[in-house]
Amino acid sequence: MKQLSAALALLAIACATPAKADHHGAETETETAADPWTGFRGLGTEPFWTLRITDERLSFEHFDVLTAQAARPESQYSGGATVFSSRSENEGQRDFIVLIEDRLCGDGMSDTPYPKSVRVFVDGYAFAGCGGDPQDVLRGEDWIVTELMGQTVSESAGLSFAFDGSGGMSGNGGCNRFTATYTLDEGLSIGPVASTRRACTNPEASRLERQLFAALGTVISLQVDDDGSLTLYSETDPVLTARR
Repeated sequence: MKQLSAALALLAIACATPAKADHHGAETETETAADPWTGFRGLGTEPFWTLRITDERLSFEHFDVLTAQAARPESQYSGGATVFSSRSENEGQRDFIVLIEDRLCGDGMSDTPYPKSVRVFVDGYAFAGCGGDPQDVLRGEDWIVTELMGQTVSESAGLSFAFDGSGGMSGNGGCNRFTATYTLDEGLSIGPVASTRRACTNPEASRLERQLFAALGTVISLQVDDDGSLTLYSETDPVLTARR
């Protein structure tokens, strides 16, 4: 926990260009999507704290030390950061500023990646942590396997997979399509792989597919690097790397 010394400077940087309300970076002429921030949760460790955003409120708790509430203002978006600038309802009504950056974040205590970096400036104190749904880091476009069990894999091999954000995984082993379940909670675990039974006519493709299915069953953790690559780990070693 630090004294609030940089909040106004950060706010000025984040708002240096014209504001866009409640915006994640993709803009359309007609906004029909649900509010992306209602239900947002931020958290930090050492010290432990939580932030919750509802449709009307900002709520902060630094366990057994500080709690604060504020009316939720209109957000401002600029340069990959969203800012909520309000006033704490505690005595003195000091600044309550939330800065949410579109940058991957780790909480320092688990292997769970978060899609947002979060800073909170409230009642004269500053806190840093992570936020958003970790599922957002994985779901979306296919991940293309580029390295498997220490061996470089050509994109032409066709090894790929995708997460649906709800505990389901599917992909291509090079010869056969496959499905599996997964759990993302202080690490990553992947359930048994079920696949089609198409015969591989290429021995190398068959070998890679067997390696992929076996490797997925050993995964216990993950890492998403700054370049966007995803590495899955067993208890002892990285088992595969994939990119979008």
